[in-house]
Amino acid sequence: MNLDIALEGISIGSLEIRFYSLMILSGIGVGVIIAQREAKRYGDDPDHVINIAVIGAITAIIGARLYHVFDRDQWPYYSQNPGDIIKVWNGGIGIFGALIGAMLGLMLYVWWVNSTATRKSSRGHRRLGMLRWLDIGAPAFLVGQAVGRWGNFFNQELFGPPTDLPWGLPIDEAHRPLAYLAETHFHPLFLYESLLSVLGVVALLWLGRKFASRMMLGDMLLLYMVWYGAERFVLEFMRIGNWKFGAVPMAQIVGAALVFGAIAVMVYRHKMRKSDDTPGEDSVDHGPTRNAERRRRRRTESQADG
Repeated sequence: MNLDIALEGISIGSLEIRFYSLMILSGIGVGVIIAQREAKRYGDDPDHVINIAVIGAITAIIGARLYHVFDRDQWPYYSQNPGDIIKVWNGGIGIFGALIGAMLGLMLYVWWVNSTATRKSSRGHRRLGMLRWLDIGAPAFLVGQAVGRWGNFFNQELFGPPTDLPWGLPIDEAHRPLAYLAETHFHPLFLYESLLSVLGVVALLWLGRKFASRMMLGDMLLLYMVWYGAERFVLEFMRIGNWKFGAVPMAQIVGAALVFGAIAVMVYRHKMRKSDDTPGEDSVDHGPTRNAERRRRRRTESQADG
C-alpha cells in the first residue's frame, strides 16, 4: 500500500483524504462546541446542536457551492463540466452562500421540532425559539468560518497581491494568476480573514455576556452580520480575481448590505422596545446569573444551618 503525503492531502492507496475537507469538518466541530455552551447559557437543550450541525452542514455546503458555481467567472467552466459541481473537496465555496445555507438548515430544524411538538402535544417536545437559536448559532457560524478558512491554505487559494512581508504565503506557479507568474509570495488573505473571525467570536461572546440585560433576541445574529459584513468589505480590497458586479466586488456589495441592514434593524427594534414600557417576548432571558445563583444557595444553606 502506497502512502503519499502532499500539501492538498494524504493518499493511502486508492483512499484520498483532503485537508480542505478536514478543515471544514474541524470548523463544524469547533462550532458545535461553542453552540453547545451558548445553548446552556440560554437555558436550551444543547443536544439539539448536533442535529442542527448535521442538517446545517449539508445545507451550508450546498449553498456555499452554488454561490461559487454561479459566479460569473466560474459558471462558463461548470456549465461545460457539470460533473465537477459536486467536487467540493477541490475547493471553491462562497461563504455568503454557506451562511444562507446554514441559517436555512437551522430554521428548517427548528420548524420541524416545533411542528412535532404541536402534533404530539407532549411534555417531551418543547418548542424552540427561532431567533433564540439563530443567536446561539451566530458565534458558531463565525468560528466555523475561522477554522474552515484554513482549507484555503492547503488548496493554495484565497490570497492577495504579492508581498515581501515575512508572513507572505508561497504559492506554486500552477496556482498563481497569469498577471503574477513572476511573483512567489502573496498576502495570506485567508489568514487575515481567519484571525478577524476569531476576534469576532471573542467580541460576540463578550458582548453577549456583558450586555445580556440589554440584548434582544436576534441581536447576536445581527451583530454577527455587522462584523462579518465589515470584515469581508475591507478584505475584498486585497482579493485577486474576485466576482464583480460592474467594477465593484460582489462580496463588498453583500457585505455593505449586511452591515447597514443589520444596524438599521437593530436600531429600529431597540427604538421600538424603548417606546414600550413592558418587555416583550423578544427580550433575552438567560435565567439566573451565577452571582444570583450563589446568593440563593448561600441563603438556603444558612437557613438549613439555622
